[in-house]
Amino acid sequence: MHPAWLILIACCFLQAGGMGTINNAAGIMVPAVLGDLQFSQGSFMLYFTIQGLCMTAVLPIVGKLLSKVSMKVLVSGGMVACALAFASMSQFNAVWQWYAAGAVLGVGMGFSFLLPAPVMIGNWFKKKAGLAMGIAMACSGVGGAIMNPLGGMLIQTLGWRPSYAILAGIAAALVLPFSLFVMKTKPADPLGAYGAEEAGDAQMGGGAGKTGETSGVSAGRAVRSLAFVCVFLVAGAVSLDSSFMQLLATFADAAGLAAVAAFIPSVAMISNIVGKLVLGWLNDAVGTRNATVCGFAVGLVSFVLFLLSRGNVPLVIAAAALFGVLTAMVTVNVPLIVRTAFGSKDYSSIFSYVSVGTSLIGSVGVAVYGFLFDAFGSYDPSFVMGIATCVAGAVLAIVGVAAAKGLREPSRAS
Repeated sequence: MHPAWLILIACCFLQAGGMGTINNAAGIMVPAVLGDLQFSQGSFMLYFTIQGLCMTAVLPIVGKLLSKVSMKVLVSGGMVACALAFASMSQFNAVWQWYAAGAVLGVGMGFSFLLPAPVMIGNWFKKKAGLAMGIAMACSGVGGAIMNPLGGMLIQTLGWRPSYAILAGIAAALVLPFSLFVMKTKPADPLGAYGAEEAGDAQMGGGAGKTGETSGVSAGRAVRSLAFVCVFLVAGAVSLDSSFMQLLATFADAAGLAAVAAFIPSVAMISNIVGKLVLGWLNDAVGTRNATVCGFAVGLVSFVLFLLSRGNVPLVIAAAALFGVLTAMVTVNVPLIVRTAFGSKDYSSIFSYVSVGTSLIGSVGVAVYGFLFDAFGSYDPSFVMGIATCVAGAVLAIVGVAAAKGLREPSRAS
């Protein structure tokens, strides 16, 4: 078996244990914690904002370290920090403690969950990179689809405090064996990447155009362009909408659907899995811009259905299924649209800067949703905001890709 496929397997476990367990399953804890400790939703959800802000702060640093420090050290260290912070929540009684742990989680996630997998896949796959990206990122949905009902069962049988610690242990067990013994940033020889000899750099990125190591736009030039502003805001729009994932269980509970509250996020997670594979194929079939617009269109329909559901279980399930496709864009379309627009010349650095939009705007969104509910006693304003954001994101994707066409710098033979 080609070593690239081992890297892909490692990325799959990283996504399942990291994003799928630590990140995606965190939302199911919210109703239990709020019910027990009587925090306001808005004040408690600030911990997600703090988490996102701290992740944002370290992303540019991580983008530079990825080419200088062992991937084993970066991912393993980040994973240990995340597991300890998540497990420590089992002992908390005051909301400020979640704020402190959220800061640690944000830093750990920045080093382990967001940038490493796309960078490793881009370096190890010159051919079928889009397929590899879709498979790896789909595993966060697999993790979430399993861990959400498991977490719900643990909360019902053991309570939310032991559940935090158990899920943290599961996450560490899934990730650390692969981060310590398998992960490598890139092959020692560029020709060691999968498909390098037959496809070359022009095929990297799964239909994203010319994506060779020296092809594309320098980071300095990219960040000063209109294209970067648009792509940055597209990433933020996707993340803002997707951050409602953390509140799906709480929304279902508030809508009088407590019996299926833990099931609704699982529907979205299963759809997230399928959505990542479909979006990966769609990016190859119709191009990254068109696939991104299609993703936003699906997200718009999901928010409309949420708005109209009024406690109707079939409508909520349908909305959650479509919403899962929207959330898939965070880890599939955002990396691909960065590579489409700016190539591979400074991909790690540019992607880390764009990811600032993903984490910063998305983390603020979780608290905004919470405060909107506190202010209006309903999630309807949040769904209207989601509809508007989907429209704006689709427009920005079209403008951004068009503006990027004049930026690409062809590689020069030395």
